[in-house]
Amino acid sequence: MLRSAFIFEARLFAWRNHPMKLTTSFSIATLATFSLGAFLFAQGVDIKEIMAKANKAGGLFPQIQKGLKAPTPNWANLKNDSDELVSLATMLGKSKPPKGDAASWATMSKGYLDESTALKTAIAAMNKAGADAAIGKLATSCTGCHKAHKN
Repeated sequence: MLRSAFIFEARLFAWRNHPMKLTTSFSIATLATFSLGAFLFAQGVDIKEIMAKANKAGGLFPQIQKGLKAPTPNWANLKNDSDELVSLATMLGKSKPPKGDAASWATMSKGYLDESTALKTAIAAMNKAGADAAIGKLATSCTGCHKAHKN
């Protein structure tokens, strides 16, 4: 029993000393993660799920608003949140609206994506005034779209 444990430990130790094997393992894990993401993206995510992740309490939009109100914003966290918000806005535009016409949905969802992208750009530039302006514009886009397309 002791011998088999020693062999296992020796093999594990030997594996750690091969950076190529370690790099390959991480590459395979990364590829699997991206493949799963692409699969889920292709399946289409429910609009309610997108809106919950983006706008509900604790969602990306409120987190970004709160982060921008800080005396010294954590730009790295804001960048990650804004990147994810743009990703959700992209998925939103590819979804089918529960009601209303497709042309209106395309226009409004593109506006949401454009405003999210403007926010992302301002955050990437660490431009607090620009980010505040973009988030204010994004906050006003809800009502019109919800009137036209929300059940």
